[in-house]
Amino acid sequence: MDTTARMHDRRHRLAPRATVVATVVVVVAGLLAGCASSPSPDRTTAASAAASDSATRSGTGEIRHELGPLTDRFPQLATALSATWMSGTMGDERVPGPSTYWIDAVVVLDEAGYAELRALAPGEAGSDAEAELPDLDAGLDDALPPGPLVRSSALDDAFSQDGRSTQVFLDDATSSVILTSRFQ
Repeated sequence: MDTTARMHDRRHRLAPRATVVATVVVVVAGLLAGCASSPSPDRTTAASAAASDSATRSGTGEIRHELGPLTDRFPQLATALSATWMSGTMGDERVPGPSTYWIDAVVVLDEAGYAELRALAPGEAGSDAEAELPDLDAGLDDALPPGPLVRSSALDDAFSQDGRSTQVFLDDATSSVILTSRFQ
């Protein structure tokens, strides 16, 4: 066999190996890209928070009144006199992976505790700081104060610790804190 024929024969034998190697490289690259880390719960982006807000809520529908689970998660509520709240998960339970939990609550604080939180939301009710509530679980409708409500980003930040994304609203007339929180 001449040299040209041998090289041609060798290329034909190596071509399938090169194709297999290229395929393996593409598959491994795809797997590695899929394993890229996502942001930690402490760094929830606005886009992911908005996505979890639009997800389907599930829960038992039970209206709860015990303070312990709330004050454990939110030490700012340590002076709570009463609470009405609900909780559950977001999304489809059939989809594997970590769950996003939600809590909606109306909490009445004593005067001193309320005053501490109110200092984080400057302005008067009815001013530019006035806010409308986001969609809370309908089971809380009877517990909601009439308002007007105030809020501030400083107040939200104070409650958005340990991976929670929380919106907080205050009602001066009843010393109530209304919050909606999402976390993993």
